[in-house]
Parts: sequence; C-alpha cells; structure tokens
Amino acid sequence: MSEEIRADYCIAGGGIAGVILASKLAASGKQVLILDQGPRFTESDRANMLLRSRETLNDFADYNDDVAAATLTPHSSAGDENEAVEWVAQRLFGVGGTALHFEGLMIRPREDDLKVKTLYGYGRDWPVSYSEFEPWLLRAEQEIGVAGDDDNPYASPRSGPFPMPGHPFSYFDREILGPALASLGIVGHSCPRGTASEPYRGRSSCMACRACKFCPSGARYSPDRVHVPIIEGQPNVTILESVSLRRLETGAQGDRVVAAHCTRVEDGTALVVRAENFILALGGVETPRMLMLSADGGVHSAGLGNMGGQLGRRFSDHLNPYVTYDVGRPVGSRLGFETMVSDHFRAQENRREHPSFWILASPAMDWFPIGNEAVSWATRGDTLSLDDLRESIPRMATLAAMTELEGEGALELDEDNLDPFGSPVAKVTMRLTEWDRRAPTKLAELAPQIGEAMGAVQVADLTPAEFGLGYHPSGATAMAESPDDGVCDSNLKVFGLENLHLVSNSVFPHMGANPPTLMIVGLALRLAAHLEGNAAL
Repeated sequence: MSEEIRADYCIAGGGIAGVILASKLAASGKQVLILDQGPRFTESDRANMLLRSRETLNDFADYNDDVAAATLTPHSSAGDENEAVEWVAQRLFGVGGTALHFEGLMIRPREDDLKVKTLYGYGRDWPVSYSEFEPWLLRAEQEIGVAGDDDNPYASPRSGPFPMPGHPFSYFDREILGPALASLGIVGHSCPRGTASEPYRGRSSCMACRACKFCPSGARYSPDRVHVPIIEGQPNVTILESVSLRRLETGAQGDRVVAAHCTRVEDGTALVVRAENFILALGGVETPRMLMLSADGGVHSAGLGNMGGQLGRRFSDHLNPYVTYDVGRPVGSRLGFETMVSDHFRAQENRREHPSFWILASPAMDWFPIGNEAVSWATRGDTLSLDDLRESIPRMATLAAMTELEGEGALELDEDNLDPFGSPVAKVTMRLTEWDRRAPTKLAELAPQIGEAMGAVQVADLTPAEFGLGYHPSGATAMAESPDDGVCDSNLKVFGLENLHLVSNSVFPHMGANPPTLMIVGLALRLAAHLEGNAAL
C-alpha cells in the first residue's frame, strides 16, 4: 500500500520559486506541501564543502558532490556535433535548488525583451507587459534583498529604489575597466546582486570572502537560509525532501489533476499526494519533462498542456563566451564577484541584426579559466617559464558576456535513456541559428578594442560560440494567450487543466540577455497573489 498525503497546495520543487511561493501561500492558513527530490543541506555540509574546495584547490566543488549523483542530479541527454550539451552540471536538486550555488545576479529584463516579436520579428512576445510586471520585479528585489545603484543609463523604468546600495566598484572596475569602456563610448555601471551590501533582514553584509558558492557570511541570498526558516515556522507548511515526483494523474474528465505520484528516494516506497491545487516549480528542463511524463490516454495524450502542440518547443538558453587578457599591469584581486557590468549592447538599436548581450570583466588571478592562456603565454618553445607565469597571472583579466538566443531548441523525452526510476530523461536539442552566432562574432570584434583601451599586451581567442549553454534553460512551457502559442496562460495556469500552474523559467516566451532568477521570483510572487485572489498590488 502506498502512503497518501492530502494538502490544499502541492508544490513540486523546493527551489527559489517553490519556496518563495510557499512562503506567501502559507499566510492563507491552507495546507501547503513542498516536494523536492534532493536532500536538505546543513550549514555543516556547506562548511565542509567549502573546506574541501580550498584544501583540494577545486573550484568545481559543489552541492550534491557527496550524494548519489545517479539519483539526485537532474538527468538529460543531448544531441551531437557540440551543438547541444547536458543540462546537468549547473542544475541542482535539493531544498533551495539551483539558488543554493547561484551567483546572485539580479538583473532586470529590458522593456523590449517582453515584446521582441512585435518590435524585431524574432522570438515570442510575452502576454504580460513590462509595465504590468515591473511592480512584481520591485517586490522580488525586496524579497531577495538586492544591492544596486540607479546608475544604469540603459535600464528600463523602475517604480522604486533598490533595497540597498550597490557594492563599491573594485580597483579593477574603477581604475582599468571603467575608463577603458568610457573611452569607447560604453558606460560601465553597478551590477545588481542578491548579496547584501549592508545588513539586511538579519543577513550580514558581504565580507568579500571570495567563496560565494558557499557564502560563509550568509550575505548572498539562499532560499534555505532565508525563506525555508520562515515556512518551517508555519504549522500549515510541510517540506518533504528526497521525494521524487514521477507523474501527475488527471481525472476522468481530463480537466483537473487529482494526484501526484511520487517515490521516496531512500527506500523506493510509493507516495501519493492529493491536493486541490498543484504547482510545478521544477526548473527549465524538469518542468516540461514532467508534463510529458504525465500524458494520459485521453485529453492529454500528448502531454499536459500540449493542446496546441507547443510543449517542448522553442527551448532556449544563454551563451556565456569569454576572452582572457594580459592587461600589462597588476589588476588587483577578484572580490568573488564582479561589481561593474554594462548593458550597452542590450540597449542597441540594431537588435534585428544580432542578439543583445551584456558584458562584465574581472581580475582572473583566482579564477580557473585563465589556466590555459597563462601557461601558453609563459611558454617559450617547449619550456614553461615559471618566472613569466608568476609575473603574468597578476596582470590577467577576463571579459565575459551573456547573450540572448532566438530560441529554436527543442525538448522531448528520450525513450532510449531512462533515469534510475525507469522514466525517460529529457532530450535537449539546441542548435544555434545563424542569428544566434552573431553575438559571439560581435564580441570577438569588440574584445580587442577593449583590450587595447585597457593597455593589454596579450588577448586570447574568444571561447567557442556554444560556450555556456546549460546555465539558464527556458521556454519549453511558454505562457501565451492561447494553446496555439504556448502551454500556460498569463496567470501560469496550464491550458486545459483547472488546478495546475507552473512557475519556472520554462514559462518565459522569450528570454533576453539577463539572468532569469529575478523574473522567476517576480512570477512566483505574482502567482501567489493570483491564487489567493490578491492579484492587484
């Protein structure tokens, strides 16, 4: 016999979206249940991971390193020709989700990001305007605790200030990068981050530990440190860790989800959740996959919400190419994060010609990507000069970009590859379009100019165009006005089902160059208000 649990709200996914959504729904007094396939990580776990990463000089040390990877890591398969990648390395199961280790970038969309089809002829328009969504972005900044300054001349309008001032520019940004950009007519401005620049709601201000993934001070926002303690104090909220959702069951009429069928990871026992409302908050890959795995023999035979054939279509992501410089003079130490960015190329007037992107640069002396260039530049013939290596590393910096994509990928089930529970994994195909490749081409033209402006004596080649795929999967369950254009409506309700909602970057019709996290939080806050009948701010 399987165990059965009842709730008013069943939220699948204990990441930033699910946890913040639950924190708001808890005020209703209704029973809220959160399911997450991963474990809960303690402060002791965090400290041990940080210690090991320092002892072993391992920049890749991460959460889930010590758990059963075959069971607890999101699974996917991908195409060949280096045009698709495994969407695994940057994703996390666990209470707190991927926000356990994210960089805390809280950059807003631009107003035109939400209507690219109308303005520029590519992608898809959002069914929600920027002016409607903007107040929720402001609330999201307050909820997370975002540090930023109102110094971005390229930004779209905002209705209120940042919760706290931005982090002061580093030596490199102030003395080297900023003046170089200015000489090219590019404005460098503060980078909004979910890392406190001053004490905020019980969190410490940043101590520049340079260990942001684990953040010993607690200055960087993490769901398990901020919102999980809040909801755990509510008698009507339950978090079940290490529980894997396997499928959603629809009723006889096909208009409602009646149960969530789950498996406990540790012992394989079955668990059934019956609820009035179900919300999938499983991220950009697992959310569409779950809708596909939940296909029934009736109305939803092609997958839940797939009434117009849109489930899994127009999958997207970001590219994150970078280039390395020997600036020719000491660049200072990296703070653990960058303090200056530029949206200059997000505000371009020729967006039909190439994708938008934003840029940032950083001292690289304690950042792993410089290794190949540092060794190459310090090698004469077949001999590596340690003296040259020691001299060059303190002079090295990287310039990186985050670029938007047209969104022509696809996500489907891979029947030939099964997860540990016997279900097909997600197969992602992500071949870049000719238009997608124009942003790295533009960056390759720009990089030497910035290098010259900084006084660089060496400039490496830009990384391959596909570099960085897998960080921000999105778009496979888009919100739309009708099933012909997406999977859920503007209130995130899945088409054809009365009680199933989604909250994830998978619902983005189009993703501009900005990281998705702030928008996900805004959507979670907006959904909570809608579900409780308080949609108006």
